[in-house]
Amino acid sequence: MYFCAGRAGSECEFQMYYPPFPLIDIEMQKLVAYEQLVSERIICRRCVGLTNPSNVDDGRFDSTEIGPWSKWQSNLNASLMVVGQDWGDVRYFTKHAGADVPGNPTNMALRELIGLLGINVSEPGCVNPSNVAFFTNAVLCLKGGGLQADVENDWFANCGSFLRQQVEIVAPRVLVCLGEKAYRGIAKEFAFAPGSFRKAVDSPIGVRLPNGTIAFARYHCGKRVQNKHRTLDRQREDWRRLAQFL
Repeated sequence: MYFCAGRAGSECEFQMYYPPFPLIDIEMQKLVAYEQLVSERIICRRCVGLTNPSNVDDGRFDSTEIGPWSKWQSNLNASLMVVGQDWGDVRYFTKHAGADVPGNPTNMALRELIGLLGINVSEPGCVNPSNVAFFTNAVLCLKGGGLQADVENDWFANCGSFLRQQVEIVAPRVLVCLGEKAYRGIAKEFAFAPGSFRKAVDSPIGVRLPNGTIAFARYHCGKRVQNKHRTLDRQREDWRRLAQFL
């Protein structure tokens, strides 16, 4: 925007004028970009072997969020963003009406770990939920064959642009990647070498992304991983180290 800097009756010298507030509200920009991304996800059919939530029971259990996990936490201004591998399969999605359920042991463990950072995530499905973080998955659509069914590398590649755009829209201070495949998905999209997953989890500084977000690798907090790879006590130590970055 320009204004005339000259005196009355003299020739104007135009100079830039910077208003005290942005012309377009940042939060509105985020919302518009996010809604556009959701619209693109709804019509996406790139992956063989996956079913878009919009294509399950004619979209009955789909939502205006980018994926099922974001129905639990979808704060576009969150300081903490968590990326998981994938949400689940078609049967689980249909059985639970496309949403996370209270009492799920993995969700309870995740709430506890996030609580160590001073962030109180309410249980999914509660009457007065707290929307204080942003949850999403590296693979947004639904697989078949059960919750433990394999995931294909092509699915991560096809969903990569969705994942990167979510990180750029939310721009959290801290991005936590739950599990090696989620971490490698972020590494590929932001072009950094992931290295050993265990070393990435042990890293005290994480990886700074171009937008200033710091990405950290963390083990999945499900019982199977707790018993085989990283106990819950060790995971508590891992998560406590994130507090200084928030």
